[in-house]
Amino acid sequence: MWFFLLLVLCLVYSLWRLRYFASNGVKTLVPVPFLGNLTAVTFGRENFVEVIEAGYNKFKDQRYFGIYQYHVPTLVPRDPELIRRIMVADFHAFSDRGVHIDQACDPLFGRNLIMLRGSRWRTMRAALTPAFSASRCRSMAPLMAICAKNVQIYLSERVREGIQLDVDEISTAYVNDVIASCAFGFATDSLQDPHNCIFRLAKRAVVQDTTQIMKFFGYENMKTLMQLLNVKIIKSSDAEQFGELFKSALRARRAGAAPRPDFIQTLVDAAGKATTGAENFSDDDLVAQAVLFYIAGYDTTANLLNYFLLEMAANPTIQEKLQSELDQLPGSHEDKEAYDSVQGLEYLEMCVCEVLRLWPLVGAADRRSVARYDFGPNQTGGDTHYVAGAGVHVWLPVYSLHRDERYWAEPQRCDPGRFSAANKQHILPYTYMPFGTGPRHCIGSRFATTAAKVFLAQFLRHYTVSGGGSRQLHPRAFILRPKHGFTLTVTPRNNHISA
Repeated sequence: MWFFLLLVLCLVYSLWRLRYFASNGVKTLVPVPFLGNLTAVTFGRENFVEVIEAGYNKFKDQRYFGIYQYHVPTLVPRDPELIRRIMVADFHAFSDRGVHIDQACDPLFGRNLIMLRGSRWRTMRAALTPAFSASRCRSMAPLMAICAKNVQIYLSERVREGIQLDVDEISTAYVNDVIASCAFGFATDSLQDPHNCIFRLAKRAVVQDTTQIMKFFGYENMKTLMQLLNVKIIKSSDAEQFGELFKSALRARRAGAAPRPDFIQTLVDAAGKATTGAENFSDDDLVAQAVLFYIAGYDTTANLLNYFLLEMAANPTIQEKLQSELDQLPGSHEDKEAYDSVQGLEYLEMCVCEVLRLWPLVGAADRRSVARYDFGPNQTGGDTHYVAGAGVHVWLPVYSLHRDERYWAEPQRCDPGRFSAANKQHILPYTYMPFGTGPRHCIGSRFATTAAKVFLAQFLRHYTVSGGGSRQLHPRAFILRPKHGFTLTVTPRNNHISA
């Protein structure tokens, strides 16, 4: 009897929570008690960007619509002008990320740049920005080229004719080596030595399935319970190993090791320049940024490479045109001109932009309001305004905007020409945001695209890819991934195999 009564009370509470948008005149997909709009995501039947896509396509006459993250109401803006206001013009009202996990919840993850707020975030952001400048990327490009050359050497010893490969194994090894070298000064060759400590640690710490996203949903809906259960975003033992690894690099640099234009040096410089008092950076603060850089860069950059090769395999004409451009590159990329060489490749830039349109690094960007805000009418020219207090969640539908036929002709087709010098000026602002936009855009975007270009320039000069299967999204993937993986046929280009 008491159990039945408790169940009824919980159901009534859930239904009350799920009336929030309806009572404010905002249209939503039909929510399910307790689960909101995440039933299919919870049970591994659908990727969460597909939930957003369903609402985006259903409410085409609306400037915004609502989704429930279980019981948490989340607004999804469809209007590019509203997105501009949220991300840029009214950034002061949306300066925080959506989910906030503080140091009390997770001592390591709660200190990183994504989770920081207010003046603490601004100070840390300013301190880290030099690590991703054009000059820093230029100085790190030769190190990236060495890592790309190691991939080519590994493949040349094993690929004498067309064979099927899971290119994710190649890309993750390359990205691991790039971050280890360019960020922290560790030389690794993860294809020749897949058991090196950094690569093993990354494979354990970077979770690519729904487990990770459920942790974020859990902290937003049941923060107290998550704390009581001691749930960490990164497993405590892995966090401790990461911490000790990066602290050893910090100690070595402070002890007089030769300065390098890498991320560790930026952290050392940031600690030296930090003001006293509340804004002073501890080693734990610095380690948190290092771990974030590694975790955030590892999977997303590898995914860019994977989807790029997938699109080249599916579009041989585009691949041939790109290879013709790459064939004009002089000599090796292991010199001081590596950065300028790949930056000067116009068609490669167009292809990278188009792949990022089709497969952005994150399918949705999140924000949370920090002040009362009027989102305006729900329809252009309408008189029903949604006004919300501080704390409302916003999901920016990046994946859906990138595939909206109003802004992109034949949006499912891969067409690098959209990003030619003549065409890209006609792209409607705030309909293309592969790295987000505004003051909280992805700080590592230049580093990621530079690393990708260096790898692709080396790889596609020597190999051609073909094959590939369904593009259906993996329902349990934390970031966009195809359900059936990245297995492609890799074939040597005979006139380049000994280059």
